[in-house]
This record gives sequence, C-alpha cells and structure tokens, in this order.
Amino acid sequence: MPEESLPGLLLRLAYRLDRSPARIAALCGLSRHQHRLPSEYLITLPAESSAALAATASLRRGEADALTLSAMAASYPPLATAPLGGSRNMASARRTWAFNLSSRYCPNCLAGDGSIIQNAYGGPWKLRWHIPVSFACTAHGRLLEHGCPQCGGHPNRPSNTERQGLITQRTIAGLHPAQCRHHLAPDPVGASVGTPLCAARLDETACVAVHPDSDLVMMLALQRRIDRHLTPTKHSHATSDNYSVPEQHFFSDLIAAAQLVRLSWPDSARFAPSSGVADLIARHVATWTTLREIRSPGRRVRDAWAAPQGPAECGALLLAADTLLGDRGQDGPALRERIQPLATAAFTRNEANTGATFRRMDVSPDLSRALAQRSLGFNRAGGHHHVRQHVPSRHCHFGIEHIPALVPETWIGAHFGDLTSLWDPGDVWKPRHLRRVVSLKLVEMAGGGTWPQCAVVLGIPWVTAQRSLTVLNRSLLPGGQWPLLDTAVEIVAQELDAAALHVDFAARRRTLSTWQIPVEDLAALTAGLVRLANAESSLTRTTATALVWARVTQGDHLHSPSVEALREHPPQAQAADGPRDPDRDRAELVHDSRLAAALPSGDRCGGRPGRGRLRRGTHLPGP
Repeated sequence: MPEESLPGLLLRLAYRLDRSPARIAALCGLSRHQHRLPSEYLITLPAESSAALAATASLRRGEADALTLSAMAASYPPLATAPLGGSRNMASARRTWAFNLSSRYCPNCLAGDGSIIQNAYGGPWKLRWHIPVSFACTAHGRLLEHGCPQCGGHPNRPSNTERQGLITQRTIAGLHPAQCRHHLAPDPVGASVGTPLCAARLDETACVAVHPDSDLVMMLALQRRIDRHLTPTKHSHATSDNYSVPEQHFFSDLIAAAQLVRLSWPDSARFAPSSGVADLIARHVATWTTLREIRSPGRRVRDAWAAPQGPAECGALLLAADTLLGDRGQDGPALRERIQPLATAAFTRNEANTGATFRRMDVSPDLSRALAQRSLGFNRAGGHHHVRQHVPSRHCHFGIEHIPALVPETWIGAHFGDLTSLWDPGDVWKPRHLRRVVSLKLVEMAGGGTWPQCAVVLGIPWVTAQRSLTVLNRSLLPGGQWPLLDTAVEIVAQELDAAALHVDFAARRRTLSTWQIPVEDLAALTAGLVRLANAESSLTRTTATALVWARVTQGDHLHSPSVEALREHPPQAQAADGPRDPDRDRAELVHDSRLAAALPSGDRCGGRPGRGRLRRGTHLPGP
C-alpha cells in the first residue's frame, strides 16, 4: 500500500496467510538468528534481503526499499546520520530524533479507506509515523495516537527489551494488523508465555472529523509544512513557503529549537502561541524533569534528548520551536535576540556539556550564529574547538582577506570619535589597541571564530591581541561604553559591504612575506640621512623593509616578517655607534620627505587602506 512500512506489510501478510510474522519474515529472507527481525531493517534493507523480499512477495523494482525509511534520509537529515551497527540499543536514534522503533498511528488510517482490500486487512501502517516530527494526520484532521487505549502498550515496541526487533510477539499468529500485540499485564522476564494478549483493535477509536480548535489548526498547519519537507516532490519545492530556509537545515533547526525550548522552560513559555500549547509543554517538561531528578547519581537520564512520546506534547513543543525560529531567512539579528536569553538559561541550568551538544548540531548558519555564546563580541570557545565556532556573526560582502591587522587611523577618526573623545589626547596607545581590536572584530564578522583564531588569521601574536583586548576592557567596560564600540564596528562593516573595491591584504601579506627592499632603492631613499647613510647595513635594510611592509599591509611593523626574523636570529655584533633604536630609525625615515612620498599613506586612501602604490623604482612584487 502507499507509504506502507515493512513491519506493516509483514503484519498484513501474516494475517492474510494465517501465519506468524516471524514465519513470513523467514519465508521472505528477512530473519536472522532465532528468527529475529533486526530493527535496522526499518531504515534500510541489505541488497540481498531486498532482492529476496521482492522475489518472494512479487514486488516491483524499488518497492522493497520503499518499505524502509531510506527514501526519507535525503530529506530528513537525522536519518542519514543514524547508526546502523546493531539493534541492541536505539537510544542514539531517539536522542537525535532520527526515528522511533515504535510507531504512532492514526486510527482512521488503520480503519482503511473503504476499499475491499482495506476493509479486509485494514489500512497501512505508515512509514512517516516512525519519524518523531510526525504528530498529526492531516488527512483526517486529528492528532496521532501512540499507545493502546486498553493496555497502554506501544505498537512494535516490546515491553522489556528492543532486541526482538521490528515486531513484538513476532511468533504469534492470527492477529489483525490493527490489533495490539502486548500482554495485558507487564511482562517481566521469565513470565509464562500463556499470559493473555491484549488484542485490542487500535482502529476502533477512529472518530468523525469535527471542527478543530485553534491549537489543532496551528498544529495541523505545521504538520503540513513538515510533510512537504519530508516528501518533497519534483514540482513542489519544500522551500517555497513563507518560512523559507534551506531545506537541508529545516529539520535540524526545528529540532534544535525544540530542545532549547524544553531546556530553558519556563523562560521559553512566551513562544507558546496559546495557553493550551503552553500547558501541554509544561506537562511534558514536568514529567521530563522528574525523570531527570530521580536518576541515580552519576548516571544519565535515558532519552533525555528524545522527542516527547505523546503526539500532543510533541506537536506543542514543535509549535513553540517554530514560533521561536520565526522567519529565519529575514531577521537574523532578531533571531539572536530571541535565542540568546533562552540559550543562557539552558546552558546555565543543565549539564556542563549542553552548550557543546548544541555546537555539534548541524544547524543553519543563522541559528548557529544565534546560539553562539559570545564575550565582548567574540565567540566563546568554552574549552572546546568546533567547526560551528567559525560561522560568521553576520552576512558580509567582504572577506577576512580584506581586513588589515590595524585598521587605518582615518577609520578611527571617522567612526570612533565617541570613544576616542573620552581618552586623554596624549594617549597614543589606546587608539592603537582600538585599531587592532576593530580588525579582530571585523574578521570575526566575516569569518567567525574566537579572538585567538582571528588573531592567527591576521598574523597577530596571541599575547599582543590579548593585551589590546585587556586594555579596552579596562577602559570601556566600567563605564558601559562597549556597545559604542560594537555600533561603530557595525558601521565600518556596512561601509565595507557597500564598497565597490576591496583590497586583498592577505595577498599582500603573502607577497611580502619574503620580500626585502632592494639595496639600490634603499640608498636612494636614505640619501642625506646621516644615521641611515649606510644603506648596505642589514639593520637599515630591515628597518626600511619593515616600514614598507607595515604601510602596504596596514600591519604593525613590529610584527613584520623582517623584524620577526631579526628576533629569531639577532646579529652577532652591533654597530660601532651602539645598538639601533628601531623607533628612532622609523621616525627619521617617516619624516624624510622623499621616503614619505614613495610609501603610500593610509591617510591618502580616503578611508580605504592600501590603495596607494609604491613609486616606480622600488620593485615591489605582487598586488
């Protein structure tokens, strides 16, 4: 039947042929040791098992595999990452919301559609009912059921262990596919096989469609969107609705948001669209919290991250999660404002690894940015490095290669006057620290990462970057002035976004990494300078090379390759007139009119650093 699951087909064939499901599975080549039905067959069938089933049951090409969840793996990412190494423990699949071995069900669907075949053997057990995000039947306008109305047992879930596989009581014949296969009483290990079965009909609770209340209307609307993403068609793209988000992240974002709503409750109660939805979530959280509190010390709660079992509670949780996410493609900053208070509450109240668990989720870049814990504008590593920390904090039209190690002084004067006006005019160091921190923040915006990672990108030593951040922390935090810095950096980022031309500073740094100023050019530039008259001196050449590097790359001359090489391999003997003072050499070079004319000044770039060019004769390679 359309959308029928493998266990559903086996139950129907067993009833029709008056054999046990175990016998039917054996005849179809699906059994293993002790006639077990491996639970991983719900996800996919081995090639040989698929071929045997198709030949025995006279199925057409592809129909055997269509009985498994493999067809949904492409549209439902948790399925694609579900472990298939054995059926002893399905905890990982439940924790990631990949699938449930037990099946929810719609009594109306099980009652059949009125056709001869379905009147005789019932309607299909549908594959999608095994997916945790399926909580309602849109065809009959009702929530799904998850347990037997008589004994409370869950379909296809054994009462004591899951090693039995797809179908519980698989060796018992004569039961209709819609009959409960559980014992009337809990079946402890070693209980008599003569304990009577429940055998209640699960299709007898079918109800006539009535006008749904407002909460059910919202849940059904969400279920329709979920169904469109579960089974997208060639002519109907799942991303064409008003809640556009890349299809590969639709479910990942929804599940992560649902976990956040649950972990931060009751702070997240404001995202429940109605009091009825809030009551359902509160009831689930209360039960869920109780299970966590009564656990043995040092032991994890089983299924702590699993979806709620009850379809109503699950639908309510997903509805609040969908409200929390909103239109993810349109309001990135607003999404972070909604997410961050809940993330703080969730990470504070729960286990220490809660934040790391969220970082490992394969969510969309927008949600990843919203979830990231930040300190002073940078992602907080929390002792763990993960690829999710490299998600840029905003959408940028410039890249990390377009950021210099020190932003030009003209940018500071144009956009950071509110900050610099608070400092002593004679303090020349704070503006320099500010230029460095602004560069770090721009790299984080364009490329993500923690501040030490951003420092590596710019070639700034870790200690230097930390010192600059410490200086600004002490200066800005006590007076609550850090938001002024964030606002000004955002303005700079907007101007970079709008710029028609971007300078590739990374290429300049690579090109000049081994470059030295030619001796003949240095001689011409230093002619008439008494202290630098010896152009062939290695220290003189190092000084001039460092200054050229700093001006062209907009970097710190003290971190130039030539100076770093001098630190690693200092000269064995100093000049006769004593050791050189790099700062004094720099001052004399910069104030020389000929050198100042030859080297491009950041002040002449109109706020766009590095657009000047060295004059002919300096033989500078690269851009």
